[in-house]
Amino acid sequence: MFSEVRGQLSNSKSTFSERVNDSFGSAIVRNVYEPFEGDLQKLDFAWDEAEVKKMEIMTLLMELRTIL
Repeated sequence: MFSEVRGQLSNSKSTFSERVNDSFGSAIVRNVYEPFEGDLQKLDFAWDEAEVKKMEIMTLLMELRTIL
């Protein structure tokens, strides 16, 4: 779900790192880009878990409907 955003963030980080190649740029990468990448990875993982749970719930609902 978040792969496109992660790709765009990675491209932005690379472009920024190439253009602002000093201690300020390094600080921005460390304090902005890298935490945001970690947050996106966590969101992606949570999304995948939610999709699995959704499928489990849908399966249970189908089973219940056949019983009723």
